[in-house]
Amino acid sequence: MLDALRRRLLACLALFVLGVFPVYAASTAWIGDDRAAVRLVTATDAASHGTPIEAGLEFRFGEGWHGAWRSPGDAGLAPTFDWSGSDGLQFESVAWPAPVRLTVGDLQTFVYQSGVVLPLRFLRHGDGAAHLRLHLVHAVCGEVCVPYRATLELTLPEGTDRPSAEADLIGAWRARVPGRPETADFVIAGQAREGPPHDRRLVLQMTSERCPFVAPDMFVEGPKGAVTSPPAITLTDGGHAARLAVRLPPDLADAALRVTVVDDGRSAEASVPHLAGIMWGEWLAILATALLGGLVLNAMPCVLPVLSLKAFTVMRAAGSDQGRVRAELLATAAGILASFLAIAVFLIALTASGASVGWGVQFQAPWFLAGMALLTVLFAASLFEWITIGLPGPLAALGSLRGTGHLSEAFLTGAFATLLATPCSAPFVGSAVGFALTRGSLDILTVFAALGIGMALPFALLALNPGWTRHLPRPGPWMIRLRSGFGLLLLGTAVWLMMVFAEVAGIPRAMGLAGILALLLGWLALSRRSFAPDRRRSLVAASLVLALVPVTVWPSTSGTSPAARTEDGPWRAFAPEAIPALVAEGKVVIVDVTAAWCLTCRINEVTTLDRGEIRARLSAPDAVAMRADWTQSDPAILAFLRHFGRFGIPLVAVYGPGLPRGEALPELLTPAMMRAALTRAERGRRAQSEPEFLR
Repeated sequence: MLDALRRRLLACLALFVLGVFPVYAASTAWIGDDRAAVRLVTATDAASHGTPIEAGLEFRFGEGWHGAWRSPGDAGLAPTFDWSGSDGLQFESVAWPAPVRLTVGDLQTFVYQSGVVLPLRFLRHGDGAAHLRLHLVHAVCGEVCVPYRATLELTLPEGTDRPSAEADLIGAWRARVPGRPETADFVIAGQAREGPPHDRRLVLQMTSERCPFVAPDMFVEGPKGAVTSPPAITLTDGGHAARLAVRLPPDLADAALRVTVVDDGRSAEASVPHLAGIMWGEWLAILATALLGGLVLNAMPCVLPVLSLKAFTVMRAAGSDQGRVRAELLATAAGILASFLAIAVFLIALTASGASVGWGVQFQAPWFLAGMALLTVLFAASLFEWITIGLPGPLAALGSLRGTGHLSEAFLTGAFATLLATPCSAPFVGSAVGFALTRGSLDILTVFAALGIGMALPFALLALNPGWTRHLPRPGPWMIRLRSGFGLLLLGTAVWLMMVFAEVAGIPRAMGLAGILALLLGWLALSRRSFAPDRRRSLVAASLVLALVPVTVWPSTSGTSPAARTEDGPWRAFAPEAIPALVAEGKVVIVDVTAAWCLTCRINEVTTLDRGEIRARLSAPDAVAMRADWTQSDPAILAFLRHFGRFGIPLVAVYGPGLPRGEALPELLTPAMMRAALTRAERGRRAQSEPEFLR
């Protein structure tokens, strides 16, 4: 009797312990049925500090059933992942083993049969146990397709990582992920596109020295989806040489492509760059677009903070002799053009280093923001007549005109205005920059030169007839007060730049930057009025400028995370991997890509996104609003921009049953434009297949 009672008490105690303390494991239980089941496994039994975690998502399919690859083809739904509930680990990547082609009638699908393990990688952050939580949406197909949902949770205790029982399984499937052709023991000897755009074919020439090709196949993916037609295959040299040709749809005829080649257990992946050739007519159209974009850039909200500099340059010249007026206007135009060319060289260098680039990325760099804040303060001090701005001697000797210092200031005004005009994209600018950044160095220089000419065009045209400036008010004592007012506007711009600096680099560093710039401005004012010796004045000013270096380059430890800034009203954090599943549910998804340094983005918020009717629609149960904060560099956001052929912001994209692949709206929004896009997104059948998104 007592023994039986003791056993019951021990059993209850065990159940209590299991209920209170988390269960640690390297794999979850299988979730599903005899058609499809899934589980989450890890390659280690513990999570070590700072060590990445290898994991895998294992699917098994019943006989006659299969799951979809990342690009399903004509039917099916690729798995989508939501790791938002995880703690201590950050999702980094998912790898996709090579699929097989399944042909049913006229439909071509790319699938996994029997089962597959998708290798996963997570970055470790923080201490303590690591918790993985996955909300998975996938589908299994046979004679019909059946959608599945699963929530998988797994906790790893903190400790020294050691291989788990599933480590070999994950490693074996990672070895089946397509790599470079050399790893598959064959060579892509040549690649070409043949035929006109409406009937273009991608042709791969491959060789295999050790073993002949058996049944090669090729899966082609582009920015707007996968090519489903099977390739025409020609084997020669006893099977050691193969020619694969696949017809491309017109929208992928010239696009950059990703190609996966499989043959008898071997697989490899290669990139096919966009078609390099371009007709003269197309070139002229691109240059005209860039010229118009540069011209429109003068009227964009991003340029408003520096319109004071431009206006003062022209108004100060009113009533002067025509030679001096023409020289100052041309100097301002030259500063604009030189600044655009400098940006082009900067982007070419970034591209050559392998970095991902976009329009306005310099505003993500603390050193650039600090430098622009410094220049803004110096220009304000110049307008207060506390300092004289000039070019180096060789550049200042542009002519013997009286007042060469005005030429220097006009040149720097043009350059400065251009740099402050680059945080946001403008109509036509996005198309021109997107074209340039996907091509070679000469193309980038040419397009950016056209942008510079377009922005400088008003000054160049005014220089052709300087007499037009006579219609402006004549210079007089009133300009001293106007000059001081413009200086205050520039100080407001400096405050805005420091606020952006705080978003990028953290509040402590921004306070240091603000303090040093305040000291510099105060010293320039006091030393000018006290007639301090020039050498002493310059030495103190130079010391304060040098003090900015540690503030700029010191590692940031307190920057605001983008995720923390996106939870606002109807807006949730950017989760591109969740979009396909949300669209499959019939929801409308709105993605707003913004940044603290994008003034045009703020204009869109005030005029459209934050208006009552639009905000109410974004808060509806059938709508999901995501905000992607690009204040700091984020490869996922840049990939999202490139998906729509954009390299700058603002970008607002709308998805839905009627727009499964998404639609990018113009840079400047209106409520009517937003309402029309939401209406288009709501159309269509709710069971429409997954949108092709960021393959």
